[in-house]
Formats: sequence, structure tokens, C-alpha cells
Amino acid sequence: MNDEIFLDDIYEFKKQYVNNENSIDAERKIKKFGILKASINDNIKDSFQFRFNIEVPEIKIYNQLNSHQCNIYAFLRVIKDILRKNTCLDIEKLDLSSNYINFFDKLEKANALYNELINCSTLSFEMINCKVNQFIGSFGTFHYCREIVDKYGLVLTKYMDELNSKYNDSLTIESLKNKIKCDAVSLINIKDKEKKRGKKKELLYEVYQFLSKVYGNPPIDFDFQGNNITPLQFKNQYLGKFLDEYVTVTSFTKEALFSSYSFIPNVYLNNNERIIQLSIDQIKESIIRQLSDGISVWFSAEESTTLDYKKNILDDELYNLSELLNIKEISKNKKMVLDLINYDHAMCITGALIEENSIKQFKVDNSFGRHGNYKGQLIMTPSFLENCVITLVINKKYLE
Repeated sequence: MNDEIFLDDIYEFKKQYVNNENSIDAERKIKKFGILKASINDNIKDSFQFRFNIEVPEIKIYNQLNSHQCNIYAFLRVIKDILRKNTCLDIEKLDLSSNYINFFDKLEKANALYNELINCSTLSFEMINCKVNQFIGSFGTFHYCREIVDKYGLVLTKYMDELNSKYNDSLTIESLKNKIKCDAVSLINIKDKEKKRGKKKELLYEVYQFLSKVYGNPPIDFDFQGNNITPLQFKNQYLGKFLDEYVTVTSFTKEALFSSYSFIPNVYLNNNERIIQLSIDQIKESIIRQLSDGISVWFSAEESTTLDYKKNILDDELYNLSELLNIKEISKNKKMVLDLINYDHAMCITGALIEENSIKQFKVDNSFGRHGNYKGQLIMTPSFLENCVITLVINKKYLE
């Protein structure tokens, strides 16, 4: 039999609470300012200056609006650095479409979903619901973007516009899930696997049609410098195999990473993403080497309660929620497994300040327009890098 909460317990809890001055003070602050403002560390917030002595050349600050395409915008930031370093293209005038990558990301997720459903020995409504919720969503990594670009290439934004402020990502994804769930029901009564595969092409066209209505229909070729070129030809001619040189690194243990919700599973990739575990000092060194060579560093991170959007400070000590709400401190790997640290944003490291052989802070490009004190760029602390950055993408040569 489960024990109940008795009134005597409540009386005891209340007695302990009202006799605790810290708790009463915290309650007063939270009621007056809200949880975040009540927990902010003003000494940290006002102690930074926006200065760096290692920087990659600046480019356009993207604005993802409500698209949840942060991983794609950060990916394109790195792409532009690679193109600037290895081609004669005018990067200032080269605007690459994130929406093109987003379109095929959703289509590939739908294809992988239908392959999964076809291979189910017993298909049911419950199975369809579970699988659709697992496969369809606005999530992705640098590796996802690389797979799409390797297969479908790149196009200029003038040939596939970005999403505007009228776009509602939550409604779009929910509607896409609903459509696929209703369409996939037709597979239940088809017993022959080959017939299911034949049906899948019809269902994929339904997804393609949905995506085209919402995101626009992707071009199969376009004009570039006076020549007609396909997106894949553009990628092969200018980007080549440079992306193959980049690997994913983490300071978390692989056991914590792979067992956590924060690790985005491979949904449609041809091979598993190779992830290398390094010490935080090795990661810092590789970041500086890549920045010094003119290439920004893509990273995924937990930033929900670590970013002041007015001051543009990215620091895990900015809000002291643990002290305010008496949350026990545990190791970062345990936090990862318990989903206290999760991948909710992707950005790019674009600079660093080194003084007395020590990294004092990093410069970061965000993708929410020119907001805050530094117009869309952030100051990131080494503490945030160590405790909240989940994965980074580094060229293999900077790890040697």
C-alpha cells in the first residue's frame, strides 16, 4: 500500500518553511520579479566587454524567426567560411537558402518513416502514431545538413526564398504529422511488402506536395554567373569534398550522450555520425586552431536558461536557479542523462579573447537577427562551453 500525505506532514512542512529565512526571501523575490529575474547574477551580467583578438571575418547575421532552423543557419555560416577560404566567390553577396535544406530534411524524414512502417511486421494505429511522432519534427544537426547537401546540393536564396514572419513552425509540423498519420493508415490493410513499397511513392508525393505548399517548390536548376547549373553541380563545383573533413566532438561521455534525449538519433542518414570524445582542454585548443584559420565552429547547446537576450551574454552562471530553488548540483554527465542538459539551440563560435595564455571568452553568431547589445552576436564564457555545449564540429586536421 502506498503511503499518503497526512495533514500532520503539511503542518510540519509549513513550520520548517516559515522558519527558513532564505526560503521566505526567495518567495518574495520570485513574486516580485519572476523566477529568472529573481535568480540573475548581476555581477556576471555587467562584467564583460565585447572584445576579441581572434576573429573570423563577419558575415550576415541570419534571422530564423519561428522556423526552428538554427542548425541549418549555423551550418551555412560554416559553409560560407569554407567557400571564402577555398574559392573566389564573393561571400558578402552569396546568400544560400536554408529553406532548400529544410525542405529536403523533412522529405527525407518522411521517407525514413515510411520505410520503418513498411518494415513493421504488424502495423497498427498505435505504431503509426508512435513512429510519426519519433521521425517528424524540426530537429537536426550539422551532420543532417551535410547529408542533405551531399545529396541535393545548394541553391541561392533568390531561387528559394526563406520563410517569413507568417510561418508557424509548430502548426506546420503538427499538420504534417496529422497528414502523414492519416495517409499511413492506408498501409495497414496492405499485406504484401512490395505493394506497400508501391504505395509509399504515392504517399511520398503527398508529403512533397504538402512541403511545396508551405516551403515553396525547390528548383531543379538555376542561373549562376551566366550559366545554368543544378544545385548538386553548384555544390560539387564550389564546395567539393571539404565537408568530409569535419567531425563531431564532445566533452561528454558517449554513454551519457547516447542514452540521453539530448542526443538526436540518426533518422535518415546513410551512416552513423562519428562522434569523438575529447577533454575540454583539447576542445578549446581545436576551436582556437580552427578560428585562427578563418573557419567558425558549429555547436549545439543547452541555452534555455543561460542566455540574456538583452545583454547578449551566454553563461551557465548567469542565472543562479540552483541556489534560488535549492536544486542539487550533480555532474554534467548525470544532467545529460536526466535531460537537465539538452540540445535546444545551435550556433557558431566566430572569435575568442586570449589573455595570458588563457581563453577569457568566445564570440558567437546567433540566428535571431541583430538583437541586443551586440546586434545578434554573443559573448560566451568558457564555463558555458564546458558545461552546456553538447557537440561541436571541427576539421580533423585541427585535432592532430
